Amino acid sequence: MNTLLTVLMKADNVFYKVQKVLILTGVVAMLVINGAQIFCRYVLHSSLFWSEQVSVIIYFVLIMLGANLAVKVDGETKIDILRFKSEKKNAVLGLITDSLCCIALAVFLASTVDLLKITSSFPQYVSSIRLNYIYIYVWLVAGFFLVLMDKIVNICKRLCILTDTEIPQISEGDDLPDEEDAS
Repeated sequence: MNTLLTVLMKADNVFYKVQKVLILTGVVAMLVINGAQIFCRYVLHSSLFWSEQVSVIIYFVLIMLGANLAVKVDGETKIDILRFKSEKKNAVLGLITDSLCCIALAVFLASTVDLLKITSSFPQYVSSIRLNYIYIYVWLVAGFFLVLMDKIVNICKRLCILTDTEIPQISEGDDLPDEEDAS
């Protein structure tokens, strides 16, 4: 269990570092595009016809990457009805909820793969920039995969708690946010 968890956590840290770069790039791109749109509209009195759709696409990508970050710190939106004093009881509850989430994510992932197959057979394009929707839908697959991977890491950590096994510490992930930082 520990070796699997170590491998998953190392891979997750690599994805995390790439995500940070992609998110920073996306935010800067949105600022530049929207700033250019404002400048063109109010100073030049002419709109950039493509800026809104590009901003929406970038925002979509940021949402898919950000969903994974919320799961990584166990900060996704949820209602805590049950919270036990025992760490093992909380681990069991978390194991159940994470397992249900994994089932839902597997369904979403399979559906998104089917969507990609259909989109490749019947291509459609974003009107203003002539971008095939398949390139946008690929981010759904990436986002769901990253969230699923972090849910699996959470399940392995909870299993370590239940079996009184020490959770491995990965030194490359020192820049990962702690659960306390997420709240």
